[in-house]
Amino acid sequence: MEKLAIRLGSQADDPIHWLVWSDTENEILASGELPNAAALSQLRERAPNAEVIALVPSCDVLLKTVKLPAKANRKVLGAIPFMIEDDIASDISKSFFAFGKKIDDQQQVAIATHEKMAFWQETIEQAGLFCELLVPDILALPFQEDKISLLSLRQDDHNTLLIRDGEWRGLQGEENWTFTVLEKHLNSKPQSVCAYSELTHANDLSALFEKHATEHEEQDDEATLAFETNYDKLPMLLLLQGAESAAFNLLQGEYAVKRKSNEHWQKWKIAAVLAAVALCVNLVSKTVELNSIKQQRQIVERDLQASIDKGFPGLNARNKRVAIEKEMARLENGGGGISMLVMLSQMSQSFASTGVKPQSIRFDAKRTELRMQSVANNFDSLERFRREVQALGFEVDQGAITNQGDQVVGTIVIKG
Repeated sequence: MEKLAIRLGSQADDPIHWLVWSDTENEILASGELPNAAALSQLRERAPNAEVIALVPSCDVLLKTVKLPAKANRKVLGAIPFMIEDDIASDISKSFFAFGKKIDDQQQVAIATHEKMAFWQETIEQAGLFCELLVPDILALPFQEDKISLLSLRQDDHNTLLIRDGEWRGLQGEENWTFTVLEKHLNSKPQSVCAYSELTHANDLSALFEKHATEHEEQDDEATLAFETNYDKLPMLLLLQGAESAAFNLLQGEYAVKRKSNEHWQKWKIAAVLAAVALCVNLVSKTVELNSIKQQRQIVERDLQASIDKGFPGLNARNKRVAIEKEMARLENGGGGISMLVMLSQMSQSFASTGVKPQSIRFDAKRTELRMQSVANNFDSLERFRREVQALGFEVDQGAITNQGDQVVGTIVIKG
C-alpha cells in the first residue's frame, strides 16, 4: 500500500513538502517540494491510489489543555470554547475546536479558525485528492518525556523549525526567531534535545549544552543533559510515521470526512467477505500441505545425495539414476573379464580378517589394476592382507608405508 504525505502551508503561495512511501516495499518511492498549492494536483498522477496523510503548520493551530470540572461528562465539551474564550486571540464564533485525549480531568483541545480549516480541505479537494487525516505538524514529531524534539524544514529562503516539548505542546515558525525562544526556554528549564535534521543553529545549541555541562560539573551536580542528533529518516518520512501514530485528527465534527459507500456493494459485502474468508482458509490449508510435501522431498533428496556421495564420490549429474547405472556398468565391464566389483568381492574376507580399510580406490579397467590407499592398525596387518590377497591369485605390489599417529598408511597395487 502506498501513502502520500503532504505538508500544507498557511497560504496558497506557500511551498508544499511531499513524500510517497510504500508499505509493501518498505521504501520511499518519491519525494520533493511543490512551489504552491496550485501544483498539488501533480501528486494525483504520481500516486493515484495512495492513502493521503496531510500535515498543517502548527502556527495556525493552538494547542490547549483545559481542566474540566469534577465528574464532567461529554456535554461539557460544548462549553469549552467559552471556558477558554479569554485565552485565545480569535473570535470563538470563527474558531473550530477539535478534541484530543482526556487524561483524568485534563482535556486536550486544538483550535483553528474555520477559514484555515476550509482552506486546507478545499486545497486538497481541488487537487483531486481524498484525505481523512489532518494533523498539526508538531504532533507528528517523536515525543519523549523530558526531551525536546526538533525538526527543520527548508522553505524558500528560510528554514522552518518544528519544536515539540510535550505531549500536547510545541512551537513552529521561522528558525531564526524560534531558536531564540528555544534558547530562553532551555536556560529557564534545562532539558535534553534531539534534532531529527540538520539545524542552522546547531553550533549554538551545542555550545549551550557544553556550558550547562561545565556549570553542573563545577557544582558537582549529577544531572546530565544531552544534545542528540538522529538523521536516520528523511523529515517527511518522520512526519508521516508520526502523524499515523499521533492518535489525533483535526478532521472532526463538521469537517469529518466520510467515504461515499456503494449501496449495491453493501448488499454483497457480507457474502464477499465470507467467500474471501473461505478462500483464505483453503489457501492456507493448501499452503501448509504443500510446505509439508516440500520439506519431506528435501529430506529424501538430502539423504539420497549423501548416499550417492558416499558410494560414488565426485559423481555430478542432473539425472542421478542414469549416472549411477552407467558407473555400475563401467565397473562391471572392466578389462580382462574381471571387474572392480568382482575383485573387491573376492577380497572382502581379507579386508575383514586383517582390519585393513581402503581410504581411496582407483581402478584401471584396461590394465585390470586396482590401486588402493589403505590404512591399518600396524605393519603386520598390511603384510597379512598382502599374503591373503596373493593366495587368491592376484598380483600384489606394496608401496611406501608411513606412520600416522597410532595407524599405518600404505599404497597397495593389485592386478587381476
